[in-house]
Amino acid sequence: MNLTAERIFLRPLDVTDAHVLFEQTQDETLRYLTGTTATFSLEQIEQHILSIQADPTRFDFSLCLNSGEIIGECSILDIEADLKQAGFRISMRALPWTSQGYGTEAISCIFQFCFEELRLHQLELEVFSHNERAIAAYKKVGFHIVETIPDAVSYQGISFDEIVMRKWN
Repeated sequence: MNLTAERIFLRPLDVTDAHVLFEQTQDETLRYLTGTTATFSLEQIEQHILSIQADPTRFDFSLCLNSGEIIGECSILDIEADLKQAGFRISMRALPWTSQGYGTEAISCIFQFCFEELRLHQLELEVFSHNERAIAAYKKVGFHIVETIPDAVSYQGISFDEIVMRKWN
């Protein structure tokens, strides 16, 4: 199942994409923006992909240009069908892919899939307060701040708040 937009498409994440996710985990700027402190091996990422493929409460996608090049990934996770809600996250492969509208196109695909096909009523995400670009992008597509958790993450000795945002259908 692919989700398509004008310049990008989302396709199910595959174990062959592990090298791209591994590269993302090596990028210090992305690690800072996402608050990632753990390190991962390629094998750990491959095993993670295999385990999430078997999880019925989530959908994980590679975010690809129409050429097929992977520029990021996104997930609908912790789907609670009875409550009609789920979590969401998106990450670009590297900073040059940000601020070009690709994430906005991907999120539009996700909204259509979640709200029309899965019939969910709410998506929720968490973002750290120092990732101001992401917060602005999420607001632009309709997410609203519902909670701020002070000092939720520490990255290289500096504490940041966690911002919880929701989008309702």
